[in-house]
This record gives sequence, C-alpha cells and structure tokens, in this order.
Amino acid sequence: MTKDYFVVDFEFTQYTKPVGKPRGFFSEIIEIGAVRISGDKNEITGHLQEFVKPHFYPKQAAESMLFCSITDEHMKTAIDFTDMLNKVDSLYYPGNTFFVSWGGDDYRVLEKGCERHKIANPVLFEDCLDLAAVYKHIKGNNYTTGLRNAAEELNIEAEGHWHAAYEDAYKTGKILIKLLADGWSPEHLIT
Repeated sequence: MTKDYFVVDFEFTQYTKPVGKPRGFFSEIIEIGAVRISGDKNEITGHLQEFVKPHFYPKQAAESMLFCSITDEHMKTAIDFTDMLNKVDSLYYPGNTFFVSWGGDDYRVLEKGCERHKIANPVLFEDCLDLAAVYKHIKGNNYTTGLRNAAEELNIEAEGHWHAAYEDAYKTGKILIKLLADGWSPEHLIT
C-alpha cells in the first residue's frame, strides 16, 4: 500500500528578547497550514488552514503574529489546540500517512504542545519526513536550503506570502510532488 502525505507548516510563537522570558516558556502553534497529497497519484486531495489560540503565553504571541502577518481579526476566528488536533486527524492517518515538513521544528513544536496540554501526540514519529533533509541529501549539500531558495531552484511558483502557514505548506507540497515526479521515493530513506 502506498502511503499518502500530510504536508504541514506551523507558525508558532518565539521569544527573541534577551531578557524577560516567562518561566517555562515554549513555542505555541498560532497557525496551521496543510495539504494532503495522494501517494498513488501525487496530487493534492485535501487542505487545512486554521489560526490557533495560544493558550499558555498569549501576550508573547504578538511579535510572531506580526512577523507572520496574522492580525487580531484573524485570531478572532482561531480555534483551540485540541480542535486543531481533531482537524489534523481528518487528514493524517497514523502509519498510513507521512507527516511531511520543511525541517524538524514543526514536529517538535507539535510534540511540545501536546505534552503541555497533556494530550497524546496523534502523529507518529516514524511517519515524519523532513523534506529539507531529503532535499539536502539529493543536492549533496553540507547545508540545509531554505524553503524559499528550494522553491526558486526547482522553479516552483511562489504564490502567496512567505511565513503564512498554508502558503508554505502548499509550496512544500509542490516541492514534494516535483521530487516524486523526478524519481525520488521515501523508500530511498530506508537503509
């Protein structure tokens, strides 16, 4: 059976000031963007875009929201973290779907959020596929290429804004489709 792909991008809070970091601070997801790609046809079959309420450190979200062009109006429609996980469940099926991201931060921030909310992470680590690491390996580089540069190198049209979760997930999905069309396969990762 061919696994499908759940390509995700999270925008999340960060604390960049040199002092004043709240005790126990961790990055919280404030936006999710995702596309589901069929493993047999390599086409987009579903999508997800939601703003997510920061539960633990809402005051610290302002800087990240500004960077990601997320407005207070957007946050009025934001859903809770647990509701976001329910939406993830509608597109990601453990063991039958790769959880694809550009880099490893997306899985780590999801894992930490689940831990702090005392909820089991629905995403299996063994389903994770770091497409930035794949691209680095394909190119034979010693460094990781950023999403924007990879999209430019592969002539992927850069629709929408950068650092907007859905647009970044969509571009990552287009890169995945291109790599698959060029002959790359997740089986190349199995040693």
